[in-house]
Amino acid sequence: MKPILKIVTIITAGLVLALGVSAYDLPVKRVKGKEYYYYKVKKGESLYGISKKLEIPLDSIVRANPSVSDGVRKGDMLLFPVGEKTPEISKTKEADKEIVNGELNDPSGVQPEENETARAKNSAVAILLPFGADNAEPDKRCRLMLDFYKGFLIAADSLRERKGNVEIVVRDIEGMAPESVARMMNTDTAIARAAVVIGPDDDATLNAIAAEAAIGGSYVFNVLNIRDTVYTVNPYMLQANAPQSVMFGRAVDGLLSSYPGYRPVILRNTAGRSDKENFTTYLTERYMSEGIEPLTVEYNENLLMADLETLPCSTGEKYVFIPSSGSLQEFNHFAYVLKSYRDRLRATAAEVIDTAAENGETAACAMAEVFGYPDWTAFRGDALDMLHRLNATVYSRFFDDFTSFDSRNLNSAFRRWYGAPMTESIPAYGILGFDTGTYLLKNLRANDGAFNPGYATAFSGVQSSFDFVRAGEGYANEAIYIITYQPDGRISARVQ
Repeated sequence: MKPILKIVTIITAGLVLALGVSAYDLPVKRVKGKEYYYYKVKKGESLYGISKKLEIPLDSIVRANPSVSDGVRKGDMLLFPVGEKTPEISKTKEADKEIVNGELNDPSGVQPEENETARAKNSAVAILLPFGADNAEPDKRCRLMLDFYKGFLIAADSLRERKGNVEIVVRDIEGMAPESVARMMNTDTAIARAAVVIGPDDDATLNAIAAEAAIGGSYVFNVLNIRDTVYTVNPYMLQANAPQSVMFGRAVDGLLSSYPGYRPVILRNTAGRSDKENFTTYLTERYMSEGIEPLTVEYNENLLMADLETLPCSTGEKYVFIPSSGSLQEFNHFAYVLKSYRDRLRATAAEVIDTAAENGETAACAMAEVFGYPDWTAFRGDALDMLHRLNATVYSRFFDDFTSFDSRNLNSAFRRWYGAPMTESIPAYGILGFDTGTYLLKNLRANDGAFNPGYATAFSGVQSSFDFVRAGEGYANEAIYIITYQPDGRISARVQ
């Protein structure tokens, strides 16, 4: 079995990890007539690791040393006024843990005390993910899973002042067979009694966890596997990623509400990819049921202005263009021409409206808009700029406006805690862990330690939103985002 990475208890006064005062004997030096305890940062150390090593809360370190708010480097000197250092503490189980690869490792493997009078499930979240802690160089998948866990811990720390006890139990399952993980679900007391379990992204292991959890009565929060459908037959399974059928329905709802009165035009490259045919087929059926027949414009390799001039515009038709592919390559085949076409319609509309206004009349003008896919949220550089110039709208399970205050603040906290940025990915796994942790910890505390999948209203985080409803035997998230890239460079979104 892999070693325990961490057991954390969140108590009313805050995280057990934040014990406040160092049990280590720090040397003293005099600076400008005042005595300070000091610590010199070593190579490879992060602010987070130093905080745990010295048992001093992060905010206390930063408050005493404001210059390290964005992280530390080898040779930095941390100073703590002698007069403000509170009495030394006796070492606890948490203080006896050692730092391994920037994470706390409990070599004893001691489990929480058994309480025969306790309810069947503890107020706890068990995180079973492949971290690759034993690997000299963990691969990207392991790094992403570790980012998720780190983001979860930041969420726990941000909620430390709230009342309620919640344990976070973490196991590294890298290299373990699904049947071994299933066996651990029964033999590891801390996991067996957790109210909620978070499993990995691979089908076999996730399904093994779900099967054992259903027997034991623990809920499985599936936030990492998009395509899993076990929730339809397992009453303890929650699919945190909106299923495709739900996502398509909400996406077309968003399209209809964003562009009322517009006729959809499907762009299809006869010499390219059509990887979004499932969506365009669903869209066509929905619009047909509303009495609106979508149009199709086919082109060969690159869209030309001549391909669009077949569309009637003389009586003020309004079109919303939907490509049959979400790839960057296909986007580049039509985006520039579509932008020129859209600009031309808008220029003509302005002239018509001005002329009609001079005559005391109103005029119907042709318009064109663009609706696209989750894939587009990963665009950067020129492609991202073109999304703004097109004033494009997309649907997606995730929304991370990396320019927003919340996103920048969380990224800064992550770098400050761990000494390195999040691994680049869409979605950002560190933020995914933060949103998941915030949702689960608030839910458990609000329900006296029990998890309630149908609790209260929808949750909207930095990057994810959760709104669970019954779907088959289990639960599925129905929330997606409708995202608009505005011409002024801003990105706005609403939960659909």
